[in-house]
Amino acid sequence: MAKVKKNLNYQRYLDLSKADLELPSLKEDDKGYCTVEVGERYCRVEGCVNETRFTSANNLRKHVHKQHPLVHLTGEDSGGRPTQGEEAQAIKFYNALMKAYDDREAEKEEVLPPLPLKHDGSVHITRMRRAIRALKLPVPCEVCKDNGTPRQCCHDEVIDTCEHFDMFVDPRVEVDEEDEPEDEEGEGEAEADDGDDA
Repeated sequence: MAKVKKNLNYQRYLDLSKADLELPSLKEDDKGYCTVEVGERYCRVEGCVNETRFTSANNLRKHVHKQHPLVHLTGEDSGGRPTQGEEAQAIKFYNALMKAYDDREAEKEEVLPPLPLKHDGSVHITRMRRAIRALKLPVPCEVCKDNGTPRQCCHDEVIDTCEHFDMFVDPRVEVDEEDEPEDEEGEGEAEADDGDDA
């Protein structure tokens, strides 16, 4: 198991919980047997709610044998060290597992901070610019410079063009969208400012 232990993705696998990994269920081969990969620590029997990270693959096998008697594992009668083929298959399994994990993490939507606002609902320009500079971004933004409005950068007047507004979630917009279907014409903007839904 030396090669598996040294595999970076196997080490990462050991650091994550069963829920984080979203493990695929064990699958039967043509003869009705399932394979526990070299070094596996979590039960992959479909429907098993056990979240335990077992101390060894052998203990995992004992769990499957005891708790899932209808599941038959390959190599139940064999012992000794895993073959090179078994290690290669296990490394392939852990590499695919961690690639899927990394892909899921990359797809998670980035949570943007709320747009800094004053009590009257207008943009708090000082706090907004401070947050932008903390992200190592220039003030004014490139668009405001190109449009000839560098002093207006981060002002409400350029909200539709200023790049910096894309770095925040504007709570005023969310309120407007929630109220819009229920409001009568012309009343939506006035009620949105009240912040009753916040």
